Amino acid sequence: MRSQVITSALQVLGAFAAIGAGTARPLMTILFGHLVNLYNRNSGNQQPVHLKHEINSEVLLLFFLFIGQWTLVCLYGILFSVAAMRYTMRLRALYLKAVVSQHIEQVSQSNTATDLSTNATIIEDAMAEKLGTILQAASTVVTSMIISFYWSWRLTLPLVSVIVVIVSKDIITTFIDARLERRAQAIEAEAGTLAEECLSGIRTLTACRATTKMTNRYGRILDDAKRAAYLKSPVVALQYAVSYFALYSAYALGFWYGSQLLGDGKIASGGAICIVIICINTGANALRMLLPLYGLVAKAKTAQSSLKKVINLRPTLDPFSEAGLPLSALYSRIEFRHVDFEYPGRPGVRVLEDFNLTFGAGKITAVIGPSGCGKSSIVALMERFYNISSGSIQINGIDIESYNLKSLRSNVRVVQQESALFNDTIFNNIAHGLIGSHYNALSNRDKRRLVIKVCKDMQAHDFISQLPQGYNTIVGNRGSLLSGGQRQRVAIARAVISNPVILIFDEATSALDAQSERLVQAAIHRVSRGRTTIVIAHNLSTVKHADRIVIMKNGHVSEEGTHSTLLRTSDDYVSSWTAQNLAAEERLKVTERNSSSTPRSSSIITISDAEKTQEDFRQRDHETKTTTDPIRRGKSMSLFQAAVYILSGSRLLQIAFPASLFTSIVAGALYSGQSIIFGHEVVAFQKSTSDMLRSVNLWSLLFFGLSIWSLVAWAAHGSLSSIYGAITLRVYKERHFHGMMEQPMSFFDNVSNSPGFLVSCLSSYSGHLQGFVIILSSLAVTTVNLTSVSILGLIISWRFALVAIFGAMPIISVAGFLRILSQSRKSKSLSDPLLDSAQYAAEVISNIRTVSSFAMEAEVCSTMANKMNRSLRHFYYNVFVTMPLFAFSHSGNLLGMTFSFWYAGTLLTENKISTLNLWIIFIGIVTGSEATGEFFASANSIVHAQSSCSQISDICSTSTDHTIAASAPESEKQIPSSIRFDRVSFRYPANPDAPIIHDLSFEARQGQHIAIVGPSGSGKSTIISLLERFYEPSKGQIRIGGVPLLSMNVNTYRDRVSLVSQDTQLFEGTIRDNILLGVPVGEESEETMVKAAREANIHDFITSLPEGYDTPCGRKGAMFSGGQRQRLAIARALVRNPSILLLDEATNALDSESEKEVKRALNDASAGRTTIAVAHRLSTIRDADCIYVLVGGRFVESGTHDELTRARGVYWGMCQSRHLD
Repeated sequence: MRSQVITSALQVLGAFAAIGAGTARPLMTILFGHLVNLYNRNSGNQQPVHLKHEINSEVLLLFFLFIGQWTLVCLYGILFSVAAMRYTMRLRALYLKAVVSQHIEQVSQSNTATDLSTNATIIEDAMAEKLGTILQAASTVVTSMIISFYWSWRLTLPLVSVIVVIVSKDIITTFIDARLERRAQAIEAEAGTLAEECLSGIRTLTACRATTKMTNRYGRILDDAKRAAYLKSPVVALQYAVSYFALYSAYALGFWYGSQLLGDGKIASGGAICIVIICINTGANALRMLLPLYGLVAKAKTAQSSLKKVINLRPTLDPFSEAGLPLSALYSRIEFRHVDFEYPGRPGVRVLEDFNLTFGAGKITAVIGPSGCGKSSIVALMERFYNISSGSIQINGIDIESYNLKSLRSNVRVVQQESALFNDTIFNNIAHGLIGSHYNALSNRDKRRLVIKVCKDMQAHDFISQLPQGYNTIVGNRGSLLSGGQRQRVAIARAVISNPVILIFDEATSALDAQSERLVQAAIHRVSRGRTTIVIAHNLSTVKHADRIVIMKNGHVSEEGTHSTLLRTSDDYVSSWTAQNLAAEERLKVTERNSSSTPRSSSIITISDAEKTQEDFRQRDHETKTTTDPIRRGKSMSLFQAAVYILSGSRLLQIAFPASLFTSIVAGALYSGQSIIFGHEVVAFQKSTSDMLRSVNLWSLLFFGLSIWSLVAWAAHGSLSSIYGAITLRVYKERHFHGMMEQPMSFFDNVSNSPGFLVSCLSSYSGHLQGFVIILSSLAVTTVNLTSVSILGLIISWRFALVAIFGAMPIISVAGFLRILSQSRKSKSLSDPLLDSAQYAAEVISNIRTVSSFAMEAEVCSTMANKMNRSLRHFYYNVFVTMPLFAFSHSGNLLGMTFSFWYAGTLLTENKISTLNLWIIFIGIVTGSEATGEFFASANSIVHAQSSCSQISDICSTSTDHTIAASAPESEKQIPSSIRFDRVSFRYPANPDAPIIHDLSFEARQGQHIAIVGPSGSGKSTIISLLERFYEPSKGQIRIGGVPLLSMNVNTYRDRVSLVSQDTQLFEGTIRDNILLGVPVGEESEETMVKAAREANIHDFITSLPEGYDTPCGRKGAMFSGGQRQRLAIARALVRNPSILLLDEATNALDSESEKEVKRALNDASAGRTTIAVAHRLSTIRDADCIYVLVGGRFVESGTHDELTRARGVYWGMCQSRHLD
């Protein structure tokens, strides 16, 4: 509340200052009128000394007016800038609080991260300098009207028609513009959402060769935006053309009618006529200044409405509320009674139907079943992410809805199968698990002890302590700088650290290797003892010690019992058990037997010291992926270089620019014509009545002709500038996006280049370029204006012209130049903290499930506030440096006028200039000065545009094109798909002292199935990344069919390769869109798609959905379970018919039955294909032609399954870890 009061007080004070500043120009017209009368009445008839004294008196008043305006503009600039920053920071905080308070479904379906970043920037821009400018202009209009009516109401009344015309035009165009702007912002939000999704899933898109397809999809959205912008071009043309036509018509009407009144004695003097005319036109000019501001205000109102719509939403469940019962009983009994549930995004599809299940207090209950049967839905309902359709869920006999939401979530800790970590330190990520518990009040030292203890228990301490920064190591966006197993262990530690009442493990150990899984499972078993625990799993080895195992099918409980009971009574359980029980099968086999008839590779490398090997499992986990390839920060281009760069981007731009330049030249030439006509109008009042009337009639008619000229010129200029800007935005937004999508993978591994940050850059950089090209048109108008009036002045009176030009222009130019430097400094000092908070907000929204699950709402809001407060402190200093210069660029022309009038008086008293020449030069230089001031008012936009040009150019010039061979030979497509690693080593550039893989050599002959197993962090996924050409080896060579991989065209190569990774990524769109993602446009086949879906065991599920293959997947595939997403990803890989198949934990999220079927499908699909499979589930790779055991980046064993188990080495130990008996 106090903050709101301070912000409001700043705005009120700023409003008074802006209103005061707005009176300066109208008051100046009174001094101008006095000088007109003085020159006309005393020309040649008054003593030079007396005339000079009177002129100096008026000049002194003009100087005081300059001081007053400079002070007031400086004051309102500071006050409004500070108020705007405070207001938008509060808006950001409220918005984030509202988002984290909303239903999960609402957040997942909105464009929240893009909305916040884009809209808050728009509002801040409108409320800062722009709001002061609006009030100043409004004050100018009102003051001008008061002065005009005071000096001559008869002349003022007809001239008010100018104001009426401009206001009417503004009302109409603002209404139209607001409607068009709403549409444009909706399209912008859609584009931002797609960009964020693509950048988050860049590995999937790159592997599928779908970056071009998604770029084209992004381009189609931009085409819609361009068409919407084209609709605005007539509006822009109308705004400019009508304003200038009205202004020049007012001059014609004012001088003509004023001369009639003067002839009839109904107005005091020619000076009074000039006061009224200039006052009216000053007011009209103020309205004209509001033209772009009206559009900005409309845009800001739309942006504010968009944010307020979210802020004002009343959450169904308020995580900040203290209402409700606390959940504290350690032994908690959970009951699902006749529960019906369907996801809001899939109405009519029941996930749970008349579901009844009890989880015993202090017992471990395991839930197993096929993918999509409703297991994970139980977790979501326990966390109250969704509301049930009917029935009830009770804890200790009390309905779950009666518990306080924060207390419930703080005591129900969940480890998901896809763990999300924050771009923070390992310590802070684990400490997030303390939120809501009494441990959160501990000191940092005690918290660190607690974190280290739980990490030791969860087998994570060894790999963390080996990292360069230990527990202070940043984990990257969503934990991307850790391996899958390392991420999962950190997530488990985060869940158990607070000693919660209820623990839920949803495939918690699915990403761990056999050894780590065994150790972590033992730790989980210890921490679960005597605590209500729910374990959801596909791997039966993780649930065999549960007190009760529940088998689910189609949203119902199918069977239940203990492990031993189900082995006796359940055929389904026995079938799954048998499929996974490698060790049991091994005891049934004959130890000595021959290998199968198919040729297999065998090379057994044994390690004598088994304990050393076990230690290696822990010691080598620390090899984290810490690449650094940050977004390039090139030197800003010069104004000329930026203009040339933009023009080179499109043929359309090269056609549109000369046309726009021509209209700018025509519009700029108007000013010199205006000064000539105005000068003759003023001196006509020296003549006799008849001569005066005759002269004024002629020049007024010419003024009206000038208004017709302006109507045509400015209509063309406004329309072409708008179209030119729309084309620029379309071209460079797509180019920037394409450049990002083609970056090497190390670029995305960098902590700084998070998807949220890159999307923010994508939106702002192209917007800066759009504004820049419009400014270029204005610069052309200004240049022609200054050149023409300067030449005219030098011709008719070089003495006065030189003083006027070099007296006014340098002052304004220096002020503008200094403002550019100060704005650049301000922009640089603010960019990091503001981007930091924007990036954090995007990360919070992206990980909304984790935030809600761990009751982190208050914590993330507090962190966001701290980040923004740091930016506010930076801002205060810079605004006090910038605004005095800004104010000087606004009021400097008054100082220039002061010099001009003073020297004009000197020349006039010395008879070295005529009154006519004086006024022609003066009017020309004044209009030129004002145009220069308006140009420098855009200085900040120029600075941003120059920097943005450099950034876009750097991104586009450093894309992965440099890694692609110039052309791929046709024969490349027929090259055999054998794979050979020749002494390959790899290390990430950021950590050259920590090699990931060492001197690896192996061969996969065409059609062979090669498996790679080993502990988490040993380098298995790195081998897959090297085969996908995400990275290049540091040493050695990879050959495909005998051809060096680096010499092959990467696009042709990737057409032959399909990847299924453990981090499944689906994209917004239909199931059809996602399966056919990697198929080139025009080559899609329904038959091939259905065949791939059947092979991946997902076709039956798809056809059971109401919309079948046209069912929307939701954001990041949120509409499907983990297993369903994985099978869709497998179908996406198979539909491309690859010759090389890369499987990185491809069946990681599948249940036993689906795993058997998909494994069979993959085996069938592997026939004739070279397959490299990385796996922790040894059952999925036992039939491989050769199995390589990777430990610490080196192969320690290789051979077939039979050979390795007979050797009783590392692989045999891993099989024992999976022993199910």
